[in-house]
Amino acid sequence: MSYIPDEELENKEIVRKYRELLSVLYHKTNDEQRKLIRKAFVLATNAHNGVRRKSGEPYIYHPIAVAMICCKEMNLGTTSVVCALLHDVVEDTDYTLEDMRDMFGDTVAEIIDGLTKIEDLVLDDRSSSIQAENFRKIFLSMSKDVRVILIKLADRLHNMRTLESMPPEKQLKIASETSYFYVPFAHRLGLYTIKSELEDYAMRYTDPTDYYAIAARMKETEEERTALIADFVKPIQESLEANGIHAEVSSRTKSIYSIHQKILRKKVNFDDIYDIFAVRFVFDSPVDEEFEICWKIYKIVCLLYQTNPKRDRNFLTHPKANGYQSLHVTAMSKAGKWVEVQIRSKRMDEIAEKGLAAHYKYKEEDETRPDSEMDDRLESWLRKTREILNSKDADALDFLNEVKLNLGLKEVYVFTPKGDMKTLPAGSTVIDLAYALHTNLGDHCIGAKVNYNIVPVDKVLENGDQVEIITSKKQTPKTEWLEFVRTPKARRSIRDFLRSAQVGNITAESGKKSKNRELTLFKRKVSEEISNKSLDELIDEQLNATPNVFMLDEKYDIIKYVIADCCNPIPGDQVVGFQVSDDKIVVHQTSCPHAIEQMSKFGNRIIKTKWRKGQNIAFLSGIRISGFDRKGMIKEIIDVVSSQMGLNIRSLNIETKNNVFSGTLMLYIQSVRALTNLIQSLEKIDQIEKVERIGYDV
Repeated sequence: MSYIPDEELENKEIVRKYRELLSVLYHKTNDEQRKLIRKAFVLATNAHNGVRRKSGEPYIYHPIAVAMICCKEMNLGTTSVVCALLHDVVEDTDYTLEDMRDMFGDTVAEIIDGLTKIEDLVLDDRSSSIQAENFRKIFLSMSKDVRVILIKLADRLHNMRTLESMPPEKQLKIASETSYFYVPFAHRLGLYTIKSELEDYAMRYTDPTDYYAIAARMKETEEERTALIADFVKPIQESLEANGIHAEVSSRTKSIYSIHQKILRKKVNFDDIYDIFAVRFVFDSPVDEEFEICWKIYKIVCLLYQTNPKRDRNFLTHPKANGYQSLHVTAMSKAGKWVEVQIRSKRMDEIAEKGLAAHYKYKEEDETRPDSEMDDRLESWLRKTREILNSKDADALDFLNEVKLNLGLKEVYVFTPKGDMKTLPAGSTVIDLAYALHTNLGDHCIGAKVNYNIVPVDKVLENGDQVEIITSKKQTPKTEWLEFVRTPKARRSIRDFLRSAQVGNITAESGKKSKNRELTLFKRKVSEEISNKSLDELIDEQLNATPNVFMLDEKYDIIKYVIADCCNPIPGDQVVGFQVSDDKIVVHQTSCPHAIEQMSKFGNRIIKTKWRKGQNIAFLSGIRISGFDRKGMIKEIIDVVSSQMGLNIRSLNIETKNNVFSGTLMLYIQSVRALTNLIQSLEKIDQIEKVERIGYDV
């Protein structure tokens, strides 16, 4: 149903939304701060007057909604709300940054500058990315004031909540950016609820088939889950009361995206996931009593139910990188279902839900002094981002990849020979630690002693390792080190050294072309020749009836399309075309991680793509089969594929161990429907337990 404007009703709605915003802020603002918020609201309303969103609604609804997310869902204060109300004023109206500075001061002007896109950027390289340049600008501003990224996250969250009004190609671009960039930021900042919502919205547009299938199953099992949780919680609550412990109980269900990832990672069905929901016990206590009460509740759960020690997680003494603290135990309910139990104090719960956003260094007048440990964690992360910004490499795409590496949360703890503990991203190597200790150690590292055993530079470190770096004056950084280092600092230091060495060689050899080519190759790993104009002209000539959509069939030789081997889409899959040269398009599934990464960086290369109905082309696809082996099994599989379904087999690989078999079948197939029919037919074969389409990693 289309939106029908009614200015009188809209004006009333604007006032209602503003009053709702004030009611949330009222308890933590004074008269002066409320006057400032009103000033920003009036300016934004006037500036956006007459402008409407794609949905047809007044544009001012959006900045008010962003401000509400900042104060209600992120617990931010006056300055953030003012900036949220004004965040699009400079970008979309005649107001300038100097106007903002004159009316609201330097801090507000600097934050708004960080939130304003670079629209008139002239790129001198066709492989450059305006999206990457804009993200670089955000990061530069964020390194000075973290509120920039927090408001940007609020802005993106509201855009995702209202994405249905955008055209399909815009939905794909925005959803891809969200999952590739904004979700990791929300994760790193500890904004769990916002992260989960962004993931779900992104999946809704990049992988709608699986999204709605899981959503339907969640709805079907909702009543069963509610009853199970109530039955599970009751004896725990009774025991807590008997022991004088008062704790609030709540339950949560895993996000659709998280369930989907577990299905893919574990290669299981929806019904086989045992921790779809979790129960949380939250208590209030002095800080020095928190750990003791957590372990008391843990003991009560273990006495009442059988637990799975392998699933215990102690984030009390070892908080996550984003500050998350909690004690987890997984218990078997009377209904035969595993339930994850999370135990934490109110202080821990606030950090778990609001994250490091509630503890940033740039305090506002109405905020209390932040927790020093949380402040140190955030400052440490921001310091790493500043180091990347100060790198000699000015390429925005390269910078973006470095920052994304810096967003990882999984960590390992290792020790120096003197017993000092160092924290590194999971997967870090000896070289990463060497550079973390000192650039000179990294440049001259030839190996290490890990737990007194000599290991090479590419040895991956594990929790608890004691590491002594071994160096040699003759050693210098190698290009191949870039293939296994994990930390941005190591990668950046190696590049800086190699770049300096190459520049020196170029000077010594009078700038030979071969050296220039090597330097260019090193500086830009991501480089594709693009010419939008010529491809657009070809598409328009080919598609007179539907010039905005590229139809996939075998009739046109001028424009070639290639089926991406990372996801192997077939007719029936939702697909997107991605321009890689003047006359070639690569076709991915919209949910393919590689496509999402490319769309998030090069939105201008997205080509709307559809399968031509009625075409008769066979595409290479594959399925994975497993079950219990028996005589004649392979013959029955081949009979179903070749005789019953009439399909051409490219390869069949089967391995059997202890009467259990698993294998892959690659074949040529015309559509998703045909593949689904094949899977259903194979599932009917006796002793075949699971048949599934091969995912993106094959």
